[in-house]
Amino acid sequence: MVFTSDGTDWIATFAVGDAALPPSTTAVFLDVNCVTDRSRLAAGSMLRDTDSGLWILSVRVPAGWRGAYTFIPSNAPLTVPDGDANQRQWWIDFRRGAIGSFEGAAPDAEPQRLRTGALPEGILTTEAVELDGTPRRVGTYVPPVPGHGTVVLFDGDEVRRHRVLAAFDDPENAPARVLVVDHVSADGQERNVRASDLTANPRFRDDLLAYAGEPVTVGGCSYGGLASMFFALTRPDAVRGAACLSPSMWWHDEQGHDVPTLAKADNGGDVPILSEVGSLEWMMLDEVVGAADRLAAAGHPIRSGTFAGGHDWVQWRERLPVLITELRVTQSGRSESV
Repeated sequence: MVFTSDGTDWIATFAVGDAALPPSTTAVFLDVNCVTDRSRLAAGSMLRDTDSGLWILSVRVPAGWRGAYTFIPSNAPLTVPDGDANQRQWWIDFRRGAIGSFEGAAPDAEPQRLRTGALPEGILTTEAVELDGTPRRVGTYVPPVPGHGTVVLFDGDEVRRHRVLAAFDDPENAPARVLVVDHVSADGQERNVRASDLTANPRFRDDLLAYAGEPVTVGGCSYGGLASMFFALTRPDAVRGAACLSPSMWWHDEQGHDVPTLAKADNGGDVPILSEVGSLEWMMLDEVVGAADRLAAAGHPIRSGTFAGGHDWVQWRERLPVLITELRVTQSGRSESV
């Protein structure tokens, strides 16, 4: 990958050789998280240089960008079918043919000090827990030098896969334990329990908080960010703070109500909320910023911000523990001053 400066942004040039692709390849789509996608096929269609045998494409990314990308070869012209449902399924099927999973970072991207690849040094145990009437797998992680309080992280499968837990081994700000709630591996892909658990579900909320057994700090990404927001707004008695990464604020229930409305958040609240969204998340940026502004206007102690990336674990794996740690430091300072 080669970067060329373009004022305040960068032009990133990607390339993949014929040798890395199936012999039948006639088209290659460059999938750069939230930069190219199914709604903008032309922007992600690579061009083949016949002399070098390389497929090449340049795209614009913001200053400080960091994100995931992959190459998707095809033996047919790239055409998206009509209809949202058909487009989604086509994209899922199409993406199964991706070649590799890669990460890129602009020259001025901030270093990720927590992305070490190290395994967590504490003790992780798991058990099946019935939440909202259905078994879930919940992991309990105790850092090597445990501190105080409990942190609950949604998206547990991804938290494990991206080795987020090791970030809590720092004795300076380590919690006593971290609970990670798994959804995909616990119940299978065929039942979309993540969507039901993490979208304003009071039964799942109350069962999980009862299992935690004490006030918690919650954090999550996407639907997990939405659930963190819901927990913080509706159970201030049991939630000490919420870290919400790219929360799915576009979600509404069958009556058209969003999470702030369901939580009666316009009446104000006291739970600290840290909310961040990627500057490239064009499909949800306005909703997340608007919700944060609405909560701030109602008197909630919320801070919102953006990071130079998309809807992407390459960013979340660093930002999630950073925000959790910030909340814990703030809580500790408040406790000492009382």
